[in-house]
Amino acid sequence: MKTESEQWKLPVFIGSLVIVALLINTFFFKKAAARREAKEQEQHHKAATAAAKEGVERVDKEKEEAKLASEKAARDTQARTEAAHQKAIQEAADEHARFLARYLNSGFSRKPGAAAIAIAVASEQGTANYEIATALARRFQTTNVQMLTSFFKPEFVTDRFVTGAFAGETAVFEKLELTNSLQGVLFGRETVAYSTNPALENTITANMRLEMMALPVGTTRESQSWEFSANGVGFNQHEARKLAEERLIERMAKDTNMVLAPHLQQQR
Repeated sequence: MKTESEQWKLPVFIGSLVIVALLINTFFFKKAAARREAKEQEQHHKAATAAAKEGVERVDKEKEEAKLASEKAARDTQARTEAAHQKAIQEAADEHARFLARYLNSGFSRKPGAAAIAIAVASEQGTANYEIATALARRFQTTNVQMLTSFFKPEFVTDRFVTGAFAGETAVFEKLELTNSLQGVLFGRETVAYSTNPALENTITANMRLEMMALPVGTTRESQSWEFSANGVGFNQHEARKLAEERLIERMAKDTNMVLAPHLQQQR
């Protein structure tokens, strides 16, 4: 028969084993939990690091894309600006070429060693008068002076540049680049007044007046001016005008005071 001390030793031993087992299990459980927690923290850290890296890379990529987009936009803007600038230059050049073509005849050939003077005469109707221009060319033509009656187109007269020159408006000279071809210009302006003669079978008298002006181009030297007048009588205005113009041309041809200034006879 077991004694009382032997009876409680077994439960105590079993209890001790249980306690030890619990302690061991608790230790390993805590250790495993710690490992799981550490692993979870490591995974979380890795995930956070990866997310942060991805975020940084995304931001860097967005910045790079924004930079490239900005650079492209700047290049596109510069290209458009340059294209617009070139277009404006070309349009200005085309407009200038059209301006020259409207008022100047091409094919001008300058006589070597001679000063070139272009002639334009405006009739009382504002059109080009080539008869007077031809008469002036004959009057002033010399071996040292080349008189040009077809340098200007009729539009130069009809657009009132000749009339404007008599009022001091000469800015068109520079726009037409006259200094590239001419030493000067000789302009004329006609006016005609008609009157009826009741005592002479109602014939018509034409009183013609011609103002002339020689202007140097590209310099500030003084201009020259002359004036002639003549009368013509006919049974109609056309006859009277024609006779007056013939007499006026005859007077110019005989006048010895019409001499171009030396600076207009010297080739530039």
